Amino acid sequence: MTPSDDGRARRWDAHRAERRRALVKLAVGAIDALGPGASMEDIAEAAGTSKSVFYRYFDDKAGLQEAVADRVLTRVKREVVSAVGSEPHAVAGLREMVSAYLHLIERSRNVYEFVTQDDSSEELRGFFKTITELIESNVAAVLSGSAAGARREATLAYWPHAGVGLIRSVSEAWLYSPAEHRPPLEEIRDLITHWLAFGLAPQSTGSDEPPGAVVVPDAAPHSPTPPPTTHTESP
Repeated sequence: MTPSDDGRARRWDAHRAERRRALVKLAVGAIDALGPGASMEDIAEAAGTSKSVFYRYFDDKAGLQEAVADRVLTRVKREVVSAVGSEPHAVAGLREMVSAYLHLIERSRNVYEFVTQDDSSEELRGFFKTITELIESNVAAVLSGSAAGARREATLAYWPHAGVGLIRSVSEAWLYSPAEHRPPLEEIRDLITHWLAFGLAPQSTGSDEPPGAVVVPDAAPHSPTPPPTTHTESP
């Protein structure tokens, strides 16, 4: 290959990558408007192009779902990690993580449902692995001085995985409930946070807090979690 051929190949690759990113962005908007069951034809029409163009860049609907999941979950991961890292206390960190998650799935319900249809996807598994690690970090701080030995090790080994299931199942049950029966986001956030940190123990409140609020104790500080290094583009 000559230098000029190599230059053309690089330009073509860059153009193709840029076109693919643009199509993913258009697909996200189309799914948000049409719903998670939208077909490739529906998505292409809403995006102002043809189904054949989408097949050229993504092969099939599973390929498009993977690309959309990569874009959306990267954004959610960044915002959730940032929320946790901004708080000096472990329980507050858990609360901000849950809050960011709830806000993001409520804001883009159709897209969230579209990208979580396939639990085996690498993007989805990687996302929940990050959430597991954040829970582990915060739960370790909550346990500081209150558990030791084998019990502490077992808690840190298994509870974060249970916590991910709790966050996801409760959040999705809340998200898909009829609006008139849904508690406010702040209320379900505080309930999930309390269950994560304290289980089913009665909730305590400070004198200036409303009933049911999660009170951040003076103990259990933790070091803010730095965001993971990522090389994906910004959504």
